[in-house]
Amino acid sequence: MTLRGWQLGLSLGVALLTALAFALPLGYAARQQAADRAQQRSERRAAVLVTVLAATRDVDAVRAAWRSSGEDRASTCVRLPGAGTVGRCRASGDAAGRAARDGRTVRARVGGEEVVLLPVRLPEGGTALVESVVRKDERTDGVRAAWAVLAAAVVSLTLVAVLGADRVARRLVRSSDDLVEAASAVGRGELGVRVRVAGPREVREVATAFNAMTDRVTELMRHEREFAADLSHRLRTPLTALGLEADRVEGPVAERLRVAVRALDQEVTRLIGLTRQGSAVAPAGPGRPRTRADLAGVVGARMAFWSALAEAQGRGCEVTVAPGPVEVAVSEEDVVAALDALLGNVFRHTPPGTRCGVYAGPSDGVPTLVVEDAGPGVPAGEAARTRGHSGGASSGLGLDIATRAARAAGGGLVIGPGRLGGARVCLRFGARRPPALPRTDGDVARGDASPLPDAEV
Repeated sequence: MTLRGWQLGLSLGVALLTALAFALPLGYAARQQAADRAQQRSERRAAVLVTVLAATRDVDAVRAAWRSSGEDRASTCVRLPGAGTVGRCRASGDAAGRAARDGRTVRARVGGEEVVLLPVRLPEGGTALVESVVRKDERTDGVRAAWAVLAAAVVSLTLVAVLGADRVARRLVRSSDDLVEAASAVGRGELGVRVRVAGPREVREVATAFNAMTDRVTELMRHEREFAADLSHRLRTPLTALGLEADRVEGPVAERLRVAVRALDQEVTRLIGLTRQGSAVAPAGPGRPRTRADLAGVVGARMAFWSALAEAQGRGCEVTVAPGPVEVAVSEEDVVAALDALLGNVFRHTPPGTRCGVYAGPSDGVPTLVVEDAGPGVPAGEAARTRGHSGGASSGLGLDIATRAARAAGGGLVIGPGRLGGARVCLRFGARRPPALPRTDGDVARGDASPLPDAEV
């Protein structure tokens, strides 16, 4: 249930209970008042005949007075001692005897009707009784109208309460919706969004806190970009010096050194551009453009650089790339960064001459990048998560870069033992189920598949 619906339901219940708490007693009071009025009318009808009995005891005169009462004569009668009755009496003999004996008004119920008996002491002795019936129509006179008025009042008060609560709920919901939209926009990277501070005090406090948090996040990201850009610019000076030194080197190593320096310079230039734009590897979502790249094409082109370096170190590097395009939901730069991070780990953590293998293509219908080596491997369990986090000069960011690239496409990174005897790192740019390493030609294709007690990062 929404906040507005919950507020309306609560207001409706409270308003109904409050209105009924007043309406029900008032309705019962109206019915009791109608009953009292009916009894009073019955007693007034009887009082007319009591007055006649006080003036005369002549039966004919009493009967004439009874007949002259019009339609009231159907509800009254007179019991004269020793002279019979005038009219149709309904009360039982017990009730009449009790009224004559006690000399006070008696009310009795006869066949569902209430009868009032008024005793009249006669001067010559004896007691006459005047009987009057309380009419049913008089007992309910005005009761229905009173209940109708009370029902209308209950409905009106409930509607007023619900409408007022709905107006308050709309303000609360509007403020909550604004906060949700702003939070979603910030989640998409739109850090310039702010919430309008309005509504109740609690909502205003939340909006103020959200705006302060967004300002803080924006400031922190600005400082981070400035720091990264400054750090990248600082790398320009040693890179320039390294390029000049490479130009002075002669021999077969010189060209490879110059290619490496140029590649590093291009990477620094790309990092400077990314930090200025404030971009980052993140999953695509609403409002965020989805970039795509050909995994096979990018890996094939990049392995021209790594193959030359592997040849220089005497490493047998088997590269297997799918023949057709294999699209992944990340940019080419992110694919290159992930491949460089994984192969950089291999070249740093295994001795020269250690074989390695690279596969780029589909596996179980999911774009996959696999890098394995014939080095010492990685320990099982938690130790598998720490590969690349050396205690020396290594920054330990290699696997983080690769993991972010895979997660940006909805996949993940899996580390385990490889078929070359060393480590096997698998990036899946999609479903995160660990794939079996595809067979390839050459050294990488040889060897049996081993079980995968993988550690997922």
